[in-house]
Amino acid sequence: MDSQEQNEKLGQSLAGTRKSNDLKLKGGLKFISALFLPLALGVFTVVITLQQQSAAKQQRDEDRTAAEQQRAEDRNASRLQRFEDRNASQEQRQLERDLDDQRYKNGMFDTYIKEMGKLLQENNGSLTFNRVTATLARVKTLNIFRQLDGQRNIRVIRFLYEAEQLTETQENRSLDLSTAKLLDIDFHNTAVDEKSWDQLSLSGTLLSNVTFVGINMKHVDFSQVQFNMTSFSLAKFCDANFSLSKFNIANFTSANLANTTFVQAHFKNIDFSTTQLENVNFSLAVFEDVRFLSNSTRRTNFECSRLSNVSFSNASFSNANFSHTKFINTSFSFAVLNNVDFSFADLSYVNFSYAQLDKVNFASANLASAYFNNATAYWSNFKQVTCVGARFDDTNLSGSTFWHANAKRTSFKRVDLTKVEFTGANLYKADFNGTNITDGQLQSALSIHDALLQDGTLAQDRNLIDNGQADCNISLIDSWTLECGNVTTIESDANHTNCLFALQSILIGATMWQRINLSDKWDSSSWPYSEALLTANMSSGVSIDLRGIKNDSSISANQKLSKFQYDGSNYNTYYVYRLE
Repeated sequence: MDSQEQNEKLGQSLAGTRKSNDLKLKGGLKFISALFLPLALGVFTVVITLQQQSAAKQQRDEDRTAAEQQRAEDRNASRLQRFEDRNASQEQRQLERDLDDQRYKNGMFDTYIKEMGKLLQENNGSLTFNRVTATLARVKTLNIFRQLDGQRNIRVIRFLYEAEQLTETQENRSLDLSTAKLLDIDFHNTAVDEKSWDQLSLSGTLLSNVTFVGINMKHVDFSQVQFNMTSFSLAKFCDANFSLSKFNIANFTSANLANTTFVQAHFKNIDFSTTQLENVNFSLAVFEDVRFLSNSTRRTNFECSRLSNVSFSNASFSNANFSHTKFINTSFSFAVLNNVDFSFADLSYVNFSYAQLDKVNFASANLASAYFNNATAYWSNFKQVTCVGARFDDTNLSGSTFWHANAKRTSFKRVDLTKVEFTGANLYKADFNGTNITDGQLQSALSIHDALLQDGTLAQDRNLIDNGQADCNISLIDSWTLECGNVTTIESDANHTNCLFALQSILIGATMWQRINLSDKWDSSSWPYSEALLTANMSSGVSIDLRGIKNDSSISANQKLSKFQYDGSNYNTYYVYRLE
């Protein structure tokens, strides 16, 4: 009973406590609910206020930035306006100066025309009528050239030309304008008939940045003129004189030059590509960095000229003369050459690869290390050339001649040598691998020593000593003169195919000699540095006396070879005798 009552009291106590707590929680929730609305309104007000302040600050920053940009734009606009005003003022002043300069130059030009016209009237229409008039006209003209520009200077030239004062005739001399400097002149736009300037003479002048594009000029005199940056493109010159002139950076592309002379002219950085040249004289001229690409040349003379870094690739030549000309780093690759003369020219290291040569004359030329690979050279003349180290590989040389040529170490690999002449030629160490060279061609040469033949063997020169190998089938007296004693030929113990010269009496001994005439085998003018090589197989007690005898019977050299110079009973020896 007591336990039950205690449990009931405890349950009532817990229930009372739970009820009391529920009342407190409800009271707290009501209190919080009562505070939530004013608190939310307060937070919202704070947030709105902060956002408004931020927006106001951003607006102030934007307004300040816009104001600064506006002020900067205003400053720039003001600065630009001042700059434009200043430029406009400067342009206005420059325009006024230009107008004043134009009026001044026009006045000078008009005054010059009036003065020259008066001189012409007073001197029967000739400014070279007498020495005083010619001097006065020259001084006035050179002075006006220095003060006027190119457009007015060409008008001065046209005035003098139309007055026939710049034409050289038998009746009248041209006004001397030598040393005049003419800049920025266009002869095309100021030609008398917009095409030609016939018989114009500007000898001795200096022309810079001048154009002759597309005009025709006949019988003109430009001798001793200095041309700088000049264009002759598409121009036509006939019977023109450019002798002793100097050209620096000039363009002759697609021009046509006929009966024109450039004797002793100097060319540097010039383009003659696709130019037509006929009967043009370049003798004694100097060429540096010049291009003749794909041009056509007929009856043109380059005799005794000097060419450095010049290209004639794909050019066509007919009846041209390059005799006694010096070539440095020059190319004729893919060129076509008919009846061209290179005699006595220096063509060392020149490139003729893939060129087509027909009846070209290289007589006495220097072709050392020249390059003819894959070229064709029909009936060409290589007489007495020096082509040491040249290359003719895969070339067709049919009908050509190398008479007395120095072709030492020259390569003729896979060359067509049909009807090619090598009479008297030096073919020492030449390469004939893959060729059709014949024994007759080889035997006609002066030397074929160590030449590589088509079968891969090395050739040997023939013995100049008649019966020098002691042929047992030939009588000794047919080749040798026995001066004393008695000599016979016997079969060699070492080689049964060879014979030896033997003494019949060692006590008596013997002397035999043979004179070899080299006049038909060697020419001192063609081969001034030649040598004769003597080789011998001798035994003890034998000596050989080699003498060089000149045409006047005087002895030029004497060398004696004997056993006492060597060891052993039998030995091989050789002696080199320089032919002089």
